Amino acid sequence: MTPFDTALRVQRREVDAVRVSISVEIERITEIETRSRAHDTRMIDERALAYALPVASDAWTARMRSERMRLHDAAVLADARLRRLREQAVEAYGTMRAIEGAAERHQDEEDRIVASAEQSAADDIAAAQFLRARRIRGARR
Repeated sequence: MTPFDTALRVQRREVDAVRVSISVEIERITEIETRSRAHDTRMIDERALAYALPVASDAWTARMRSERMRLHDAAVLADARLRRLREQAVEAYGTMRAIEGAAERHQDEEDRIVASAEQSAADDIAAAQFLRARRIRGARR
């Protein structure tokens, strides 16, 4: 456990939330593209019918142009949102990686301190045994 764990969890949640938002925006763009293609197909079909029947179609043409513009505007907005979300994802991921690096360095430092303490304890035990053995040998002489 490091002091960075909480920040790392929060940052991972943010990255996940941005990832979900990107998926939603991509679905929205796909839906707009599908509706736009359907609109284009309908316009082609309706124009073919309009040529066959002598019906005034100015109002219909204006409505179709309006719908086309609305779909175009929606696509532009969705693309802009997706671009912003991708930038946000890059920033959030970079922050997460920085926190992970700091957590790893902290853990490495803690491991080094523990290993150093264990080595010092082993050295102390070995020195004590050496001195005891030396005293025993000195007492026998």
